[in-house]
Amino acid sequence: SLSAGLDLPGRFLFAFLTLMALIANLVFIEEAVYIYRKIPSSKRSIIIWVNAAAPVIATTSCIGMWIPRSTMFTDFTASVFFAIVIHKFLMMMISECGGQKLLLKRFENGHFKISTGPCCCCCLCLPPVRITRRTLFWLKLGTFQFAFLRPVFMFLSIVLWTNGNYTPYNLSPKGAAIWINCFVGVLTIIALWPVGIMFQQVRILLSCKKIIPKFALYQ
Repeated sequence: SLSAGLDLPGRFLFAFLTLMALIANLVFIEEAVYIYRKIPSSKRSIIIWVNAAAPVIATTSCIGMWIPRSTMFTDFTASVFFAIVIHKFLMMMISECGGQKLLLKRFENGHFKISTGPCCCCCLCLPPVRITRRTLFWLKLGTFQFAFLRPVFMFLSIVLWTNGNYTPYNLSPKGAAIWINCFVGVLTIIALWPVGIMFQQVRILLSCKKIIPKFALYQ
């Protein structure tokens, strides 16, 4: 078994990491109970989704650590969940501003600063974009494409892996891994850009919601 092949430091490390995963789940359960008791029903789901990122990734990582052959499936679960959480985080910022209609009314004559990371943090010459229903749609589409396409690419990876055509550590140009990873990397950058744009716009408005430390932890 895996545990029999570990030396004493290895067993201690595995036990410590497993304990950390357990603590992450216990903290999330306590948070979920608090949210159901104190948070309005209209905001419960999206906040629970965002808060669940840590325990889900910790749990899947722990399973992959103890059962190495399950790595492709645990990575698939964590990747799909995190892709959805990125979209949910953007929607949470809009929700905390009172929803799309109130946000558009509040920033009726405002502009989005698009020269922000991770895509255009060095492109300071980019002009600001007016805050309209259309620009909000494009921001939401930027995160939604990741929530939709990353699971597709991860599913494709598992299909190729079961057929023997995909090796995660084979990064040669002839292998599928490097191309899939590159596509997923581009999709990730595109998805993080709208979140950064929205955060720059609402960080002062949502300072009472502690959005800056939340965004730092999310990053």
